[in-house]
Amino acid sequence: MHVTEPVSLQSAAPSIYDRIGVPRIINARGATTAVGGTLSDPRVLEAMAEASRSYVVIEDLNARVGEKIAEITGAEAGYVTCGSCAAMLLAAAACMAGTDPVRIRQLPDTTGMADEIVIHRAHRLDYDQMYRAAGAKLVEIGVPFTTHAWELEAAITDRTAAVAFHDSPNVGPGALDFRTVVQIAHERGVPVIVDAASTLPPVDHLRKWIRDGADLVIYSGGKGIRGPQDSGLLAGRHDLIDAARANGSPNPAVGRGMKVSKEALAGLWMAIEVFLETDHDAERRTHQAEATEIADALSARADSAVIMEDNWEDWPAPVVKFRPVDGAWNPREIHAALKRGNPPIHCDLRHGGLMFNTHCLQEGDAGVIVQSVTALLG
Repeated sequence: MHVTEPVSLQSAAPSIYDRIGVPRIINARGATTAVGGTLSDPRVLEAMAEASRSYVVIEDLNARVGEKIAEITGAEAGYVTCGSCAAMLLAAAACMAGTDPVRIRQLPDTTGMADEIVIHRAHRLDYDQMYRAAGAKLVEIGVPFTTHAWELEAAITDRTAAVAFHDSPNVGPGALDFRTVVQIAHERGVPVIVDAASTLPPVDHLRKWIRDGADLVIYSGGKGIRGPQDSGLLAGRHDLIDAARANGSPNPAVGRGMKVSKEALAGLWMAIEVFLETDHDAERRTHQAEATEIADALSARADSAVIMEDNWEDWPAPVVKFRPVDGAWNPREIHAALKRGNPPIHCDLRHGGLMFNTHCLQEGDAGVIVQSVTALLG
């Protein structure tokens, strides 16, 4: 099949990106860092600009925003990190070194410490390297589609610092249910870390993990909350949050390089306020309409199969999965051509096809996606 170039659309008025020389894109990947996370509410940007005009003690500011994080998650305490990956590193450091100044300065050398983090094989992600960056060693349990309770029981030893549990559309099936994980870990005095970075909205996901027994839970500040992209939320037990703070910036510790600016701290505080008052049901209906527009238009093609997924427990916004029938077209070729378009369209390559995530689409983007794909496939 010959692949033509996608439709060319007239560009808008020059922006800062035009002046720098970087094209603006249509983001059909969702709130992912590689394409700029999400777009912040103007009130968030105003708070950041206001924060830039004064000096403040960073630890005091982080502590006050941490109180807000504790309030919205139902945790004992909270702490702002430099993104959710930094929260993974600091969570690991907190569980291994605590607030012991000798151990804190020793990391990532974990000699003499409990330094193993148990993780389901089905939950392995590219980003779990951040646990290892703190000095931890990962101990896998289960196989991609099955894990037995006895495997977790056997994996927990006197070397275990924590059990990690990941809630993400990118993990596979086969993990133990969360309540079983918590029960087994807590019976042995081991904390449970939950990475739920990209699971917002719905708002209830902010409280579900602490409510169900997590000792530490991680969220991105720059995804569904729409705060500064380089911000993250770490919530949990007082002692573990104190330990994360001791291992983090501005202290001379393993997390020193992961600093959070006063502007980002103030912006995240405002983003949380805005997130809590947003009508997420209305936003979801808008995204459902966008996904339906894409799915209906592409479903008419005999050379393609289309699936729309709309479970709020799995995806913060609906996604459309689009794949060829009988090899009628090459997904990688179409994916690359969409990125060369005007405007460039970025989507994901998934399971032998393309996936369009509506979470970050702006008005009119769904129609441009349909036009571009149609032009490419002919």
